[in-house]
Amino acid sequence: MTETSPEQQLDQMITGYWTSQAIYAAAKFGIADLLKDGPRSVDELAQASSTNADALYRVLRALASIGVFSESSPKEFSLTPLAEPLRSDVDGSKRALALMSGDEQYRAWGEIVYSIQTGNTAFEKVFGKPIFDYLSEKPEKARIFDAAMTGIHGRETGDVLDAYDFSGVEVLADIGGGNGSNISSILKQYPTMKGILFDLPHVVERARERVEAAGVSDRCQLVGGNF
Repeated sequence: MTETSPEQQLDQMITGYWTSQAIYAAAKFGIADLLKDGPRSVDELAQASSTNADALYRVLRALASIGVFSESSPKEFSLTPLAEPLRSDVDGSKRALALMSGDEQYRAWGEIVYSIQTGNTAFEKVFGKPIFDYLSEKPEKARIFDAAMTGIHGRETGDVLDAYDFSGVEVLADIGGGNGSNISSILKQYPTMKGILFDLPHVVERARERVEAAGVSDRCQLVGGNF
C-alpha cells in the first residue's frame, strides 16, 4: 500500500470543506430520505429534489468515492452505512448537524481571521447578533440546531443513566437543558422524581413539545432565564 505523503495529507486537510459542503448539499436536498426505499436514478433524484441532474450526479459521484452513497449501477445511487445517518427519520440522525454546519457555521468559520485579529465572535460579524439571539428569531433554524445537538449528544443519555444512580433524588434540575431530551429520559426512568428544565425562554418553549410527548410534563417545570 502506498504511504500518503505529508503533502498529500495536508492537501486533504486543506480541501476538507469540499467534502463537508458536498455532504451539506446532499442533506439540504434530502437525498438520503429519497433513497430510503432503494436505489434510484440521478434523473429521478433530481426531479424529486428540484435540482440539476448533471450537477447532482457530480456531487453524488464525489460522495460515493468516499463511501457516502454508492453508485450501484451507472447513474443510479443507493444508501451506504455512511449515508444512512443522513436520513431525517432515523435515531441519531446527522442530517440536522450537516445542515447547521454547512450553513451558518460554515459562513461563520469563513471569518476566522477576523476573530483571531480582533478577539470578537465571527458569528456576530456575519449575522449581526449572538447565535442564540439569532436562533430566537428563526424558529426553523432553532429546530435544526436542537436536532443537531440531539444528533451529537442524544446517545449519551443512556450511558448517563447506566453510570449514575439517581434514586433518592427528589428534584433534578437540568441547567442549560436545551430541548429537554435528557431530563425527559431521566424522569421516565425515575417515576417519583420531579424535574426542572432551565434554559433561555425561547429554548424551553421549544422543549415543551418534547417533554409533553415523553409523558412527564406533569413532573417537569420549564423555567426560562439566562445564567
